[in-house]
Amino acid sequence: MKKGLFRKSVSLLLSAALLLLLFVPALAASDKQGKNPLLIVTGFTEYTLVDTTTGTAAFPPDTQNIVNTVAAAAPALLQLLVSGRTQADFDALCDAVLPVVNALFDPIACNPDGTIKHNEVGLAVQYPESVAEYGLETIMQPEAFDKDLLPAAVNAVGAENVYVYGLDWRLDPMDIADEINEWVQHIQAQTGAEKVSLAGISMGGVMVSAYLAKYGTADVSNVTMISSAFTGLEYVGRLFRGELEIDENGLYLLLEQLIGSDVLTRIFGSTGIVRDLIALVDDLYAACGDRIFTECLIPAFGYNPGMWSFVPAADYASCKAFMFSRMDSTDAEKAALEAKLDAYHEVQANVGNTLKAAKAAGVNVAIVSNYNWQMPPVSTASEMTGDQVIETMHTSGFATCANIGETLPEGVTSGYVSPDRMIDASTCLLPDETWFIKNMKHVDFSIAQNQCDFYIWLMTTETPVNIHSNAAYPQFLLYNPETKVLTPQTMLRGDVNFDGRVDLVDARLVLRHVRSFITLSAVALEAADMDGNNMVLHADAQAIMDSYAGTKSQTASALFAMESLTQTPEEDTGSTGGTLRSAAEDVAGQIRDALGSLGSVLQRSASAAPSKEADTTTPDAQADDETAEAASAAAQACTETSTAA
Repeated sequence: MKKGLFRKSVSLLLSAALLLLLFVPALAASDKQGKNPLLIVTGFTEYTLVDTTTGTAAFPPDTQNIVNTVAAAAPALLQLLVSGRTQADFDALCDAVLPVVNALFDPIACNPDGTIKHNEVGLAVQYPESVAEYGLETIMQPEAFDKDLLPAAVNAVGAENVYVYGLDWRLDPMDIADEINEWVQHIQAQTGAEKVSLAGISMGGVMVSAYLAKYGTADVSNVTMISSAFTGLEYVGRLFRGELEIDENGLYLLLEQLIGSDVLTRIFGSTGIVRDLIALVDDLYAACGDRIFTECLIPAFGYNPGMWSFVPAADYASCKAFMFSRMDSTDAEKAALEAKLDAYHEVQANVGNTLKAAKAAGVNVAIVSNYNWQMPPVSTASEMTGDQVIETMHTSGFATCANIGETLPEGVTSGYVSPDRMIDASTCLLPDETWFIKNMKHVDFSIAQNQCDFYIWLMTTETPVNIHSNAAYPQFLLYNPETKVLTPQTMLRGDVNFDGRVDLVDARLVLRHVRSFITLSAVALEAADMDGNNMVLHADAQAIMDSYAGTKSQTASALFAMESLTQTPEEDTGSTGGTLRSAAEDVAGQIRDALGSLGSVLQRSASAAPSKEADTTTPDAQADDETAEAASAAAQACTETSTAA
């Protein structure tokens, strides 16, 4: 009897254990349940277009096709260089080169009425189900969305709740709006969710705005515009009204930013090669500008409704007048194309009202814009600051921006001016829902540190948020392309524990990190890097103590990155510690007065509670030893400063 009872007890225990094991996966997934699914609408050329009958790349063209095009055009170009550059010489170049260039772009061309010319050309891949269906690695391939934002989204809401729409950028945005609506309905059916979060990246923002205008917000929880062209691209508008111009200084700056060096600038500047080539392009355009448009640019891109979505509303009428007068098409074809273009530009012209209506309906709307990078130097808009692909004015919904390398006039004093005085957000469509990231390129997402956390917060928030909602993400942010860390522009340099002060506690934390007693977070390391060399060493702790010993206002002297905010990402900000030591020497008398009370200050520092960055498992003996080391170093620093004075 006892044996039977024992067996039954064991059986019950084993059954309970088995049930528990079966229940564990459900528990593991439960934190993702109830999350609104996320649909990412990708941008221009993110998904590769191919000839589906042959599998060859249509756009971007493969390397061999580009090489063949250059090789075919080279003899005619060389002939021009040794010619007298007469009208006949320029015409001869166009006769030889334009057909070759047309052949390169013909696979992605549209008919004069705006329909697809080659129906056999389409997306290499498209994944209409969730990431869980295909696997993250499958979607994150060069032909699709190989960006770190995708794994960050999967980590946040689960692979079963993340969908990625591959964009065929040739299509009419209003037709793509219909496809997005079908996807939203499908996602709701698959997940059972009432609402879907939409994120439009780059050109994807064009399509999201078209969807919202056409279908409203009843099925939408969040709208996040990320580096989006939802109000156009300035240089496309200038180009479509005939303003082709090469900016020499802009070209040099772009080269420097791309390669991280001014070597090519100095070489080209000393030889005059770039100036000669620009003069040649100017002469070519003056002689054959109409031929370039009528025989190349219009056949390749001028009939493309997707490309026309990049034309800003302010330029639309003048662009139509310029381009339509040069189109080789019938009146019926022009009318059909114009109807497509007008329908979307009505959406673009009213996008502010659309987003405000979405916000009023309870949708969480957020706009993220990058700046401080040189734009393509091919138009009269080259001087505008941007993210190397789209101007900040347009990705932000009309912020007032200083030109690249400049600051706003002193008279600009709204409450939305960036600390570096390069951006005034008060003129944005939604000033309180628009964020700016300095020194981040167009879609340079990185999951290495905290950058993607910011985007995920906006895309998944269930309560309304704005630029005042999260101290970690104020309106103006600074991105370090080297360390991949995103910080507020106004973070105090040296304030390692984020208590609003730069003092000996911060120096102590740096020393403990250097000695591997604790590990500082990525954001804390940014604050601790006093000399801006992307390393945290003993010298940074010394610089923090120098700052503490000085008499300059901490707000004025230690603002994080304020010295570098008006510089391009590659410039050296110099040694903050040296500057502060010099200031301390100038006020030696006041430092000597401070030495009298230094003992009590050090005693308070030694007894201070561990910072939130500290590793509380560190043995007390190590902590006491490190505190003594910090106190000794601080006393020595102050004594040396006093003696030098």
